[in-house]
Amino acid sequence: MRPTIKVGLATKDQAEDISRVICDAIREVNAKDYPPAEIDRLLGNFTSAHVLNFLTQRMTFVAVLDDRIAGTGALQGSEVKSVFVSPDLHRLGIGTELVKAIETAAMSAGLQELAVSSSLSAVKFYTSLGFAEKRRRFFGQEETVEMVKALI
Repeated sequence: MRPTIKVGLATKDQAEDISRVICDAIREVNAKDYPPAEIDRLLGNFTSAHVLNFLTQRMTFVAVLDDRIAGTGALQGSEVKSVFVSPDLHRLGIGTELVKAIETAAMSAGLQELAVSSSLSAVKFYTSLGFAEKRRRFFGQEETVEMVKALI
């Protein structure tokens, strides 16, 4: 039986916990696919201060499990952004619930398609949710996979 996962909108007082979840995932998951210099660059993008700034630009969600922030994800325009789950809580459906919340918000906003720039680490996850690869791009040494999903 899957645990009860509560997904809701993030608040400013959760920025530090959101940053921790993201940085833990980058260090433990993304580090398998990217060189150390790229991991360091990515970690710099997700400090608590940067997360606070993102909260003003994105509709950011958190997944809570047993009173702990277990994951996060966001919608910015028609793009899925920064979906991360604590590494010790992978495969419990947390990421799926976050993407469902993002899709619901996107449909409520009248969007017909979502895009995501996926890390190599998350391509299989997004594919399992119905996203299809569009193309691959490099940002420095970071290879990303641009993916799309119709919401109709």
